[in-house]
Amino acid sequence: MTGIRPIVVGVDESPGTDAALQWAVSEARAWALPLRLVYCYHWQYSASTLPPVDGTPQGPDSDVELALREIDDTVGRLVARARQLDEHVEISSAAIDGDPSDVLVDESQRASQLVLGSRHLKTLGAAVLGSVAHATIGRSACPTIVVRGTPGSQEGAGVVAGVDDTETSEQVLAFAFATASRHGVPVRPVLIWRADPRALIGWRAEPPAPAKVEAWLSEAVAGWREKFPDVEVHPEVVREQPVAGLVLAATDQKLLVVGHRGRRTLGSLGSVSQGVLHHATCPVAVVPTHR
Repeated sequence: MTGIRPIVVGVDESPGTDAALQWAVSEARAWALPLRLVYCYHWQYSASTLPPVDGTPQGPDSDVELALREIDDTVGRLVARARQLDEHVEISSAAIDGDPSDVLVDESQRASQLVLGSRHLKTLGAAVLGSVAHATIGRSACPTIVVRGTPGSQEGAGVVAGVDDTETSEQVLAFAFATASRHGVPVRPVLIWRADPRALIGWRAEPPAPAKVEAWLSEAVAGWREKFPDVEVHPEVVREQPVAGLVLAATDQKLLVVGHRGRRTLGSLGSVSQGVLHHATCPVAVVPTHR
């Protein structure tokens, strides 16, 4: 397995972990790659205030030993869950002491994909981007998938790729087409064309996008059609604000793919990427261009 980059999934005891684990196992199976579960923990030692047990003082060392046993048990349960989902996927695991976002960014250097969960607000029926995911995505060295919402399962559901005229589009299309091919689903490259302000407020009908825009999109996907002849392609130009247009296009789809032009800093994650990560109702893949 030397040189093979696994799919890495960040796991913990939060409600979003099982959805992330299901996605990661499915991707490991589709890509024929090993799966690596990474559990991050981080604490500072302090004097124990626990009472003695059987006359034995419980100092910091015994606290750490107990905590490590609990972590091992948790990781063991998560590995067992992954094997229950697919017994044929090769699975490894690690519990690593360190800041979770720093640990996961380091893991991304040796991963083909990084999979993260989202926190769910059950009272609102929505999911929000957790602090670890937010601090990790903009610095990740590999495509990072945040599993939020439920992947579309209806006929025709596929992969939506948000493209534009920047250097990110090639990497976005590469990942979107490869993923669609692995899963046998269509890909829908979407170019957001600026919305007409007068049409937005109902003053006039929305005019069609210029022919040159449609031609540019067709040309942008032509090479990928040839490389992946098995993938059904439905390019579309959408007049809408970028975040709203991509979120709407990805409704009931399996995956939304967007890019970011990063310097591996949190601030490098653009407003569109951040927006879809907060509002999309399906899993979102953020593809870096710096790898």
